[in-house]
Amino acid sequence: MERLVLHEKNQSKSWNTSIMMSEFVKFSLIGVINTAFAWVLYEILYVLNVWPGHAAVAAWSISCAIGMVESHYVHYKFTFKSSFPYRRSLYRAIIVYAGQLIVTTWITYTLVEGYGVHHRLVWLFNTCVFGFFNFLMIRLIAFPPEYDLNRVKSSASVI
Repeated sequence: MERLVLHEKNQSKSWNTSIMMSEFVKFSLIGVINTAFAWVLYEILYVLNVWPGHAAVAAWSISCAIGMVESHYVHYKFTFKSSFPYRRSLYRAIIVYAGQLIVTTWITYTLVEGYGVHHRLVWLFNTCVFGFFNFLMIRLIAFPPEYDLNRVKSSASVI
């Protein structure tokens, strides 16, 4: 009987669809700040033309790389209440972001330089298309649900 009660309490605190959607909304709201930061940085780098002939690709790559660290820190502090160690989480986030950076940089290069699509439209496309995917990967890999502080506390109090 005690084991059944423990299981039911853990289930009520489990990471489920309802919690996931609530976190996605929070992730998205905080993501507005991260996106504004990345946009301003992108525009500055684009104007500076740090790689002549490839301004959009260079600005995208550099702003994404810097934005990865900024974004992870903000989500670590405000979005996810996790007991997962910060450095391990950052390491995992960088792996996820690096994979995304490779794909989105290729998309930027192909659409801007290959097809002549305006660089700001491509920036917006990449940001929107990879938003939910980014959330899922960051949540599951960099901020594993089993390390949620509210779940760790409730499990400890039940045991």
